Amino acid sequence: MDAQEMSLRERTRRAVRTEIVDAAMSLFLSQGFETTTVEEIAQAAGISRRSYFRYFASKEEAFAEALASIGQTIAKTLTGHSAEEPPWTALRRSFDPLLEQATTDPNAKALGRLMLERPALQQGKDAAWQTKIATALMPRLPVSDATNASLRAQSLTAAAIACLHTAQEQWLSADEHRALSTLLDITMDAVHPLT
Repeated sequence: MDAQEMSLRERTRRAVRTEIVDAAMSLFLSQGFETTTVEEIAQAAGISRRSYFRYFASKEEAFAEALASIGQTIAKTLTGHSAEEPPWTALRRSFDPLLEQATTDPNAKALGRLMLERPALQQGKDAAWQTKIATALMPRLPVSDATNASLRAQSLTAAAIACLHTAQEQWLSADEHRALSTLLDITMDAVHPLT
């Protein structure tokens, strides 16, 4: 098997995984995580139950992959920001794609509630996000403290994610009418002033 054939196979595999994740998320948001079955996800993705298990071991794994892709987008956004931007401000700006989705996607609040209902999945998401985002943040930290760069990047990232969770919980409360971006600005500014 040559490299080009393997590449095509891998691209096909990734495309099918994406279709499964999209089908799963659509069902989770419309009918809830607990009531959605693997059979329903497979049917919505146009594959058999057996084929589903070639790609994912459980519905939790499909949900985790959907959340991990959001973390990749945040890390990519962080990498694309100006190197002169202070690390904390760059972290705040890296959440902009997520905040834009919260403004435009009618399912954004349902997704937020779904994550709050599944703390184990949220913890897994946080760990994956923290690793990716901290890696993207490290080049922004002072070179003079290279020994502690990883520890500092992990700490700053964990704090930013905690601020996001606090903002999301408030945003999801019934009596809250402010935008998630406003709430995130408040929570992150409380930890360290944003510039």
